[in-house]
Amino acid sequence: MSALRKRHSRPQLVNTLHTEIFGLILSGGRSLRMGQDKGLIPYYGKPQREYLHDLLSTICHTVHLSCKSTNDIPNWLNPLTDAYELNSPLNGIFTALAHNPSVAWLTVPVDMPLIDEEAIRFLIDHRDPKKLATCYVDSDGEKPEPLFTLWEPAALPHLQKFYLAGEFSPRKFLIEHPVNLLIPTSKKFYRNVNSPEDLSAFLGDDV
Repeated sequence: MSALRKRHSRPQLVNTLHTEIFGLILSGGRSLRMGQDKGLIPYYGKPQREYLHDLLSTICHTVHLSCKSTNDIPNWLNPLTDAYELNSPLNGIFTALAHNPSVAWLTVPVDMPLIDEEAIRFLIDHRDPKKLATCYVDSDGEKPEPLFTLWEPAALPHLQKFYLAGEFSPRKFLIEHPVNLLIPTSKKFYRNVNSPEDLSAFLGDDV
């Protein structure tokens, strides 16, 4: 933890509506339930991580792929290796904000294949830079949806304190801190594909 404190001491933070937005594809999970890398599933004729990179590149200034290791990842996907010993999506989010604390980070997970440009632009258009993040409520309409979120630069020191207190849930962080919660115009993007059964059902649907 001492190394963490040293690395993140006195970051130069910016928090304005004009802050650039970087994209982060959350693909650093172990995919144990799926049994294969979820980022490589070709929902739209190419690996999902490449599809999301292409999609986010039309919206964000720069796009990175969050990952555990850069092995077998093309350089053009801008892999960003998890920097902490933390088995949680918070690892990738925290790593990105520390990598560049002067921009906002739009995180999109590879296991929600129905996230589209409309949902992304609605999130960005309703951004509130005075809050630490802008996100949708979850599919139950009660709690924040933590992985499809726009994180402001000001979230970094709060995430640091959260982690040093032994916490690692991005949903809990969003519940406990000031965020802008949005009601989506469509709920289709909430669908998760995390297991072979989920994948089989998804591919069998007319979506």
